[in-house]
Amino acid sequence: MDSFATVISVLYQFATNGAFLLLSALGLIVILGMMNIINLAHGELMMMGAYTASIAWHRGVPFWLCAILAFVVVGLFGALLERTIIRRFYGRELGALVVTWGISLILSQGALAVFGPFLPAIPIPGGSVAVGQYSFSVYWLTNIGLACLLIIGLWALYNHTTFGLQARAAMQNAAMARALGVDTGRIYTLTFSLGAGLAGFSGALFAPTVSIAPFMGQQFVAPAFITVVVGGATNVITGAVGSSLLLSLVKTPVGFLLGAFVGTVALLLAALVIIRLMPDGVSAVIQRRIDRRNRFA
Repeated sequence: MDSFATVISVLYQFATNGAFLLLSALGLIVILGMMNIINLAHGELMMMGAYTASIAWHRGVPFWLCAILAFVVVGLFGALLERTIIRRFYGRELGALVVTWGISLILSQGALAVFGPFLPAIPIPGGSVAVGQYSFSVYWLTNIGLACLLIIGLWALYNHTTFGLQARAAMQNAAMARALGVDTGRIYTLTFSLGAGLAGFSGALFAPTVSIAPFMGQQFVAPAFITVVVGGATNVITGAVGSSLLLSLVKTPVGFLLGAFVGTVALLLAALVIIRLMPDGVSAVIQRRIDRRNRFA
C-alpha cells in the first residue's frame, strides 16, 4: 500500500507541476506566441486577477464565479490596453518590451498605493483526499483538470473557428489578411484581451495558494516565459503542453527526493539544456516528426 501511495503521490506532483506551468503560461501563450509581443506585464495581469477574486470573494461571491469575474475584468482591461497603447508597438519588439515593463511598474505600484501591501487571503476551496500516508488537495486536482480543459479550448478556438483562422492569418501576414477582408484591428484587440483574461483567470486560481500582494505576479513570470520559450513558436499550444510536461518530468522526481528548491533549480537547468539541444523549441521537434511520418505514410 505504501509503494502504491508513493507512486500516486509522485504522479500527483507531476500533474501539479505541469498544471502550474501551464496555468502560469496561459495568457503568455496567446500574447507572446500568437502576437509576438513580449508582455512583461504578464505577472501584473495575473495579480489583477487575484485582486479581483479577493475583492469579490470577501463580498460574498462564490469562488468559481470570482475566477470567471477575474477573466472578464482583466480581459476588458487588456482590450483597453491594446486599443490605447499596445497597438502602437506592433512590429517593434523592443519598444513593446519596454512599454509593457513600464505598464507592469504602474500596475504594481498603483496596487500598492491603492490597496496597501496585502489583500485578505482566500481560503483554499475543497478539502483533501488521503491515500496511505499522503493527502492530495481537491483544489489542485480541480486545477489540473481545468488546465487540460483550457488548453483543449485554446486548441479548438485557434484550429476550428473562424476567429482562429482569421487570427492565425492576421499574425502570419496582416496585409494579406486585410486584403481578404479581415478586420485585423479587431482581431488584435480580441487576441490581446483573451491573453489578458486568461492571465487574470490564472491569477484568480492561484490566489488561494499565495499571498495576495502587489508584486505577487513576479513569481509566475519566469515559469511562464520558460514554458513558452522552451515550447517554441512552431505551434505555441502544442509546444507549451510539451514543454510543461517535459519540465515537470525533470522537476518532479528531483523535488520529491531532494526538496522543492532543488527541484526548481533542476527545472531551470533542464530549460537551459533543452534550449541548447532544441533551439527552435519542443514544438519544432514534434512538428518535424509529424511531417516525417506524413511523408512516409
